[in-house]
Amino acid sequence: MADLILAIDQGTTGSSAAFFHADTLEMIAHQKVEFPQIFPSPGWVEHNPEDIWLSVVEAVEKSWKTVESRLPGTQKKNIVALGITNQRETCLAWERNSGETAGNAIVWQDRRTAERCLELRNTAWQEVVRQKTGLVCDPYFSATKMEWLLQNQSKVATWAKTNQLCLGTIDSFLVYRLTNRKAFATDPSNASRTLLFNLHTATWDKELLNLFGIPETALPNVMPSSGNFGMTQGLGFLPDGIPITGILGDQQAALFGQGCTQPGEAKITYGTGAFLLMNTGSKAVPSRSGLLTTVAFGHADGKLSYALEGAAFIAGAAVQFLRDQFRWIASAAEIESLALREERDPNVLFVPALAGLGAPFWNPHAKGALFGLSRGTSQSQIARALLESIALQNAQLLELMQQDSGQRISQVGVDGGAAQNNSLMQFQADSLQTTLLRPSNFETTARGAAAAAVLGWKPTARLPKPTLERNFRPVMPPADARTINQRWQAAARCVDAFHREL
Repeated sequence: MADLILAIDQGTTGSSAAFFHADTLEMIAHQKVEFPQIFPSPGWVEHNPEDIWLSVVEAVEKSWKTVESRLPGTQKKNIVALGITNQRETCLAWERNSGETAGNAIVWQDRRTAERCLELRNTAWQEVVRQKTGLVCDPYFSATKMEWLLQNQSKVATWAKTNQLCLGTIDSFLVYRLTNRKAFATDPSNASRTLLFNLHTATWDKELLNLFGIPETALPNVMPSSGNFGMTQGLGFLPDGIPITGILGDQQAALFGQGCTQPGEAKITYGTGAFLLMNTGSKAVPSRSGLLTTVAFGHADGKLSYALEGAAFIAGAAVQFLRDQFRWIASAAEIESLALREERDPNVLFVPALAGLGAPFWNPHAKGALFGLSRGTSQSQIARALLESIALQNAQLLELMQQDSGQRISQVGVDGGAAQNNSLMQFQADSLQTTLLRPSNFETTARGAAAAAVLGWKPTARLPKPTLERNFRPVMPPADARTINQRWQAAARCVDAFHREL
């Protein structure tokens, strides 16, 4: 029987499990299980850790049934390694011995620490944080969430005093659970999203730990992205002894899954938000334009590969917003036909700041805005403006990325739900003036976790490139694309400026 790799993809709205052939990285099975989103106060977003865990268990069980139907006679002993990828900045607290959690996880979208971040941005700490971590002081990242937990959850403070506190991102929580509380570990791609990890020393930074009041004893061990994180134990749905050999944050996993292992290679993932990453190799390229410098991958020898990242907080969530709040469409897939029903109105522009503005503005107080309405504006034109805003955010980010890196990005891999929308992908290619490469397997995040696990299991393995399904080349004249981009960027600057004045 073939050797199998299990990839667990723990995302914002649900958890997926996928099985891959270890030698070819061909996906055999994939199942996703959604779980509830919790909104206790305006701007607050939480997940129940047990909902996360149970969704992982159910996804693995359902995916294994698919394996059994497609590969009769296959047994779970054929699973030679396990990889994890996860929503990155979401974090939670639990007690090391018992595993008791201190309430809900605080999700990356949560804005409860916006005032604390604004306070830090108005001091010299903003530059210290940027130089050490490659990030900005924004509630998106984990440190102020962890600080909030220590200050507002009595259990967390008590556990910290007795050195029994675990503060971790979701990957470290899953490792802890999968190993029956034996291992508490993360990788550099996730650690680099906390505001606590020094990009240059590849360690937790003591000065930043002191700034946020985070005890180092509460943080997980940082291990190479491909390595031995521990063994499964006492699970029931998986046998004991499966090595966990790969961990990557979801966007880095997508970069790896797209085969972007060389400097200058880039990808865009369209999920709840949209994330553009470019591999910069062994050089941590500082951004002068509001992008992020982050870890792409932690190698077995302790060295790091880096990436430049542009993050737009709202992408697919904008389509869900139109579906759920206005009910103009019954499913997300229907937006394409609605948007194409009429000619686009160049005056109608949408800025999807429904969870604040990400790069390059980093304005947690910004709200969404619709520009250019007239009495003749139709549903179709608004839907088209909403859909195009997903692409126009990325066009701005790519332009800044090329400026920061000094490199022309000639092609970009795309994945995620919205990448299946042909009209959006063509508009994205036009607005970027760059060729898009769409793989035949859209689950590139899971593929990246599987690839990392393969290298941890067999370091000499050669990873195959993903099979491409279609390319999208720009057909719009460059001058037209430039005009569209400039108009949208002017609208985004207006939204940013307006909410900074309030």
